[in-house]
Amino acid sequence: MDYSSIYNKRNLILLPAIAAFIIALIPTLKYQWPLGWDIIYHVQYAQVYAHNGFTLVTPLLNAPTGQKIGYPPLFHFLIAGIGTGLGVDFFQVARFLQPVMAASIVLSVSYVAYKFYGNLAGLGAGFLMLSSLLVGRMILALPENLALIFLPLAVYLYYRSLKDKNLKIALLGGILLILVIATHQAATLCLVLAITSITLMELVVYRNFKALGNFLSFFLVLIVIGIAGLVSLQIIAPQLLQTLLGQGISTITGMSTSLPVNRPLGIYSYLGNLGILVLIFSIIGAIAAVKRHHRKDNVILVWIIAMILLSNAYWFGVNVISYRVLIYLLIPLSILGGYGIHITCHQLKKYKRFSSKNVRTTFIVAILILSMLSAVLTVNDPDIAVFSAKNEFGSVQIAPPSDSEVDLANWFQENGNTSRSLVISNQFTGMFLASKAGMPMNYGFEFYSIKNYPNMTLSKVEEEGVGYLVYDKNLVFPSEDKWIYIRSVNSEFFPLYYFSQNITTHFDDIKPDYATKVYENEDFIVCRVDY
Repeated sequence: MDYSSIYNKRNLILLPAIAAFIIALIPTLKYQWPLGWDIIYHVQYAQVYAHNGFTLVTPLLNAPTGQKIGYPPLFHFLIAGIGTGLGVDFFQVARFLQPVMAASIVLSVSYVAYKFYGNLAGLGAGFLMLSSLLVGRMILALPENLALIFLPLAVYLYYRSLKDKNLKIALLGGILLILVIATHQAATLCLVLAITSITLMELVVYRNFKALGNFLSFFLVLIVIGIAGLVSLQIIAPQLLQTLLGQGISTITGMSTSLPVNRPLGIYSYLGNLGILVLIFSIIGAIAAVKRHHRKDNVILVWIIAMILLSNAYWFGVNVISYRVLIYLLIPLSILGGYGIHITCHQLKKYKRFSSKNVRTTFIVAILILSMLSAVLTVNDPDIAVFSAKNEFGSVQIAPPSDSEVDLANWFQENGNTSRSLVISNQFTGMFLASKAGMPMNYGFEFYSIKNYPNMTLSKVEEEGVGYLVYDKNLVFPSEDKWIYIRSVNSEFFPLYYFSQNITTHFDDIKPDYATKVYENEDFIVCRVDY
């Protein structure tokens, strides 16, 4: 690599994206299912949209009532559109989106770093993204990762609108804001917080009150869409509008506007997840930026500070899952780190011992190799493909689907009646069955699945439309009691239903009289209710 020619080769910023694509291909080709637990229910939402058109409720969960989807639809539309158009299984669409989305995120960050600080910074920022342990999250097919493609570009366009005093550029950034809003709630919060923080800096530091015009322009498209939507609701569905105004958006869409839990991180978790290379070069870049005190430097610094404060929002009494904010912090840190690499190369040039092109080229190549090596090690870790839910009795694997779960889904695809719902002791598996086999899941396992439940009759089961009882034979807790009974255990996302004795040997004591065993594999038993 000829260091002196980097400034004239914009195509070099494609290298980190190409590297990200290749790295993400490793687990994509290695595992037959898309990585992560979340993708299981996102695929289900995509299937609901494909079959029912746009809707706020999925009929496959909480049957027979249905459950609010609670997510913006753009990511699910993408999966549904590709899968339906090409005739490809939606899970496989999500699987092959992994390298595409990872490469797109890295390219977006590299491009923004290039526009801020030049080609070398763009090249460095992209590879610094790969050096972080968070690359394991970047390769997941998630709505959040789709939003991360747009987010840095939106921030850059807003900065350009301030720099060039051009409201049209802010308007373009606002269009990207709409895409982020249509994709992921947390990304929307992070983008709005970054834009607001940059605007406050303009007002306080530079006394640039014209920035309020840029701020308004950035949100203008959103304001127009919001007003048009409210007027349309007033004409078409005034009662729905009254509910929206009186009870909030969560009541209608199921989208959460706050978190019920708080999960902070210690300082060592920040260091470990962000990566040593990112921290070293972002510190170098920060020192140079503070000394230089240019507007673009302050934009990046304010962006970083805003994300740090958000990740520690519990200081102010606001619940936050700090780990989930780290990816939003990694983006501006990597951009600043790319600038740090740029500064380091300039400093090396000043010292005779290190001033030769070969030394600087070796330095850059070493950074790229270390970043690639870190990323390859991360994606080759077997734990990257395994997700578990913890509870008081240990942990339960929730992704990828086990062979028994796949066999169970195949049985339901061939034999299941989708006009009836199932109840299941392992609702994580139930989510997979809903997504893979299209079986509606009722949440009342403890009511319908045990013998002699008080006042439970076949007519009540029929009224709820429950047609199948599914038992996970692994959900047994240690007990010295001689009789068998059921216990609901909180397990992060769903309750799990454990029995006090071995399910197989005591099955006659568990199974209601109105149910008939019709299928069994290594881990599951299925009973059908005939009516």
